[in-house]
Amino acid sequence: MKFAKPCVLLSILLTALAAGPGHASENRFQIVDQLDFGGKRGFALSLENSSPGDTPCPLKTLKLIWGVGDGKALHFLAPPAGGWQVDHDYTVQAAVDAQGARLMLDGKTVAEDDAGRLAPITGPVLAGAIPGWAHGPADYWIVLTDLHVTPQSGKPLALTFPALSPTLMLFEPQTPQRVENWTLASGRSLTVQAVFHLSQPPPDLALLAPLIDPYGQVAGASWPGKTMRDADLRHDVAEEDRRLQAWSASQRDYDAYGGWRKAGWHGAKSSVFRTVRHAGVWWLLTPEGNPCFYTGVSTAPALEWERTPITGREGIFAKLPPRDGATAAAWGGDSWGKDPGTESVSFATVNLVRKYGSDWRSVFPQRTTRRVKAWGFSGLGKWSDFLPGVPSLPVLSRSGVPSLAGHPDPFDAAIQEKLRASLATQITPHLHDPTVIAWSLGNEYDEIITGEEIRRILAMGSDVPAKRALTDEAIASQYGGDATKLSAAWGVKGSGDDAKYGSATIKVPNADVETLRRFYADRYYGLVQRTMKSLDPQRLYAGFWIVPGWWENEEDWRLIARHCDLIGYDNYGFEFADARLSRLIRESGKPVLCGEFSFPPQYEGKRGFGHYDAAWAQNETDSGRLYTRYTEAAARNPFCVGAAWFQYRDEPASGRGPGHGPGAVYGEHYAFGLVDITDNPKWALLEPMRRANLAASHTHQGFRKPISPLHP
Repeated sequence: MKFAKPCVLLSILLTALAAGPGHASENRFQIVDQLDFGGKRGFALSLENSSPGDTPCPLKTLKLIWGVGDGKALHFLAPPAGGWQVDHDYTVQAAVDAQGARLMLDGKTVAEDDAGRLAPITGPVLAGAIPGWAHGPADYWIVLTDLHVTPQSGKPLALTFPALSPTLMLFEPQTPQRVENWTLASGRSLTVQAVFHLSQPPPDLALLAPLIDPYGQVAGASWPGKTMRDADLRHDVAEEDRRLQAWSASQRDYDAYGGWRKAGWHGAKSSVFRTVRHAGVWWLLTPEGNPCFYTGVSTAPALEWERTPITGREGIFAKLPPRDGATAAAWGGDSWGKDPGTESVSFATVNLVRKYGSDWRSVFPQRTTRRVKAWGFSGLGKWSDFLPGVPSLPVLSRSGVPSLAGHPDPFDAAIQEKLRASLATQITPHLHDPTVIAWSLGNEYDEIITGEEIRRILAMGSDVPAKRALTDEAIASQYGGDATKLSAAWGVKGSGDDAKYGSATIKVPNADVETLRRFYADRYYGLVQRTMKSLDPQRLYAGFWIVPGWWENEEDWRLIARHCDLIGYDNYGFEFADARLSRLIRESGKPVLCGEFSFPPQYEGKRGFGHYDAAWAQNETDSGRLYTRYTEAAARNPFCVGAAWFQYRDEPASGRGPGHGPGAVYGEHYAFGLVDITDNPKWALLEPMRRANLAASHTHQGFRKPISPLHP
C-alpha cells in the first residue's frame, strides 16, 4: 500500500474486541478534540460510525461531525452519511465565529448553523485519537496527513503525522498527538483544516508474514538499538553494569526497605511496615523505623505476563522457540485461564535464556534486584515475584472460594471459613516476611459490588444466606419492619416466608438496590479485613486497588476506606489526582498509595505498540517528564505514601491475550516497560525516573525541589 505523501494510519485495530450481540460497535476517529462535554464548552471534529453487534462499520454510514460548545449547549453539524470514496485525499475545513459554525468538505459547504458559538477552554488538544471505547471494527482505514488549528489571533497549531508501513498499520494504525494547555488567545473564532485519506484494509496477513521476528519484535519495524542478532542482547551488559555501579552510590541514603535515613526523625523498629502521620504528613515507616515515600515498579520479573497467544496464528512468527530444552519455560497455556486450548509463548523468557545462558533463572532475579535499587525505586509493586530482601505489594486471590453472584457470600458461615482457608494458604508462607508492605485482595472493578449482582441474589431462593440478609435489611431499613410493605413494593407474591423471601421478585426499585448494594459491600469488605487481620494482625491491609470512576458511584471509595488501613488504588491519567479524587482523599483522612500508573511511549507508531489512551507519552523522554510530574505531585500530597509504576517490561507487540486465531494482536500490547522485550533498559526514561524517585522523600518532607548534589 502506497501513499502520495507522508501520513499516518489512524484507525481501529482489525483485531479489536468487538461488542457482543445486541450491542452497537462504535468506531470514532477524533481528528481534533478539545471538548468539555459536561461543561458544554470547546470544539471537536470527528469521523464517527457504528454498526450492530460485531459487524464492521461500513464506509457508507461514516459521518463527519463538527461540534462546538457555547457554555450552555453543544451544537453539532453532521451532514448526511454516504458518498465517500477510497483512495481520495479529503480536505475538511471547520470554522466557528460570531456568525455561527460551518463545515466544508473539499471546498464545498456541507453544513452550517447560525446558532453555533464557541466558549473556549484551556486544556489538552488531542489530534488523531481513537477513544478506547470506540475501537470497533470497520471496513476502511482513516489516514490523517496534517492538521491546522488557526485561531482569530494567537498561536496556531500545526501538526503533521509520520508515515507507517502496512505491517505497522496492522499492529496499531494510529499515532495521536497531544498538545497541553492550549487555548484561544482572544476572541471565540477559529478554523480547523485537516487532510485525510480513506483506504481499504490491507491484504491477508499471510502476504505480509512474518510479522514478528525471532526476538518478539515487529519484523517490519526499524529503530536505533533494535536487536537483530543474539550478540545484540549481550553487547550493552558492560555499559549497564557501569551505570548501575555509578548509580548505586545514592543507595547509602536509604535503608534496605527504601526508608530515608536523612529525614531527621524516625520511629521504632518493627517486624512490619506501618503508617504514621508526622507533622501533618502521612508516611510509611519501614521495619527499620525510617520514613519512606514508596516508589515501586510492578510485575518484576513475573514472566508469565509477557506470553503472547500462538494458536491459530503460527504463521505470523518468523521463528518459534523449541518446546523442550532451555526454552521450554517460555511455553504455556492461556495466561488468563480463559481458553485451555490456547498455547502461548514468552519471547521475553527466550531472550533471557539467550542473554544470560543456562543459569538465567538465578542471574536474572539478581540483576532485577540490582536494577530496581539503582534506578532509585524503594522496591516492587503489584503482580511481582517475591525477590529476597525487596519490598513488594502482593495481591491475593479468592482462589477456591465459591462466588454467589460475583463475590463470596459474606453471610454464609461455610463461605467465611473457605475464605479464611484460602487466604491462610497464601499468607502463612510470608507471615514473618518484613518485605511485605501490605496485603490486598483482588483488583480494581472485579471487587466492586454491582447493582446487577444484588438483583441476581434477590432472585435466588430463601435458602441463600445473602438473600435472607438482604431482604431482612430492606424490611428493617426501608419498610419500617413491615414485610407486607416490601412485598407490595417489590411485587412479591405468596404468604409467610414466600411473601418475605420469595424468589419471584417482579421489580426491585433502584433506590432499594443501591441501598442493599452498599449494605452488602460493607459486610463483604468488612469480612475480608477481619479475616486478614485474624491471620496477620500487624500487617497493613490495602483493600483491592479501587479505580476512581470505575465503580458504581463514589460511595464505593468510602466503603473500602472504612475497611482498610491504607487505601490502595490505581489511577491512570495525566494528572496525579483530579478534583474528585483529591476531595475523596481528603475526606477519608487515611493514607493512600497509588498501585498503578504509567505513561507508555508510543514511539510515533514505529515499533508496533498500542496507543494507551488513558495516559501515554510521545517517546521515552516525554514518558520520563510525565513520570517526574506525576511523582512530584504524589509526593506533595500529605495523604499519599507512595506510587508504583506499571510495569517492569513491555507487553508483547502481538498482545498478551486472551484470544486466538489469525489476528496480528490479541489483548493489550503497550510499551509500559522500563526494559523492552529483549531486556534492554530504556535509559532515556530511566534517568529522569531515577532522579524523581530519589527526590520523592525530600519532596514529601517539604522540600520544593530535588537536592541535586546528593544524587550523582
